[in-house]
Amino acid sequence: MEEKKKPLIFWIIAGLIVLVSVLLAIMNWTETTINFIFFEVRGRLIFILAIFFFLGFFLGKLTSFFNTRKKKKKDEEAHVTFIESGKE
Repeated sequence: MEEKKKPLIFWIIAGLIVLVSVLLAIMNWTETTINFIFFEVRGRLIFILAIFFFLGFFLGKLTSFFNTRKKKKKDEEAHVTFIESGKE
């Protein structure tokens, strides 16, 4: 089985993302404090940013999953109602 090769533009974009990520990490290496409503977080800014990025990504995927599931259920109910009416 032959593997598909990634196009050159993919590797250019991936390299730019890695370069920007490294620059972001270097520029935000200072320790900082972030105050929330009920607690305080102290740490390197780059790690705090990464944690919140992944937390936001995870919550977005989770809500997308539940919305898709709800939509599928609604479509199935609509299909059953349509068939029960005697029309196809």
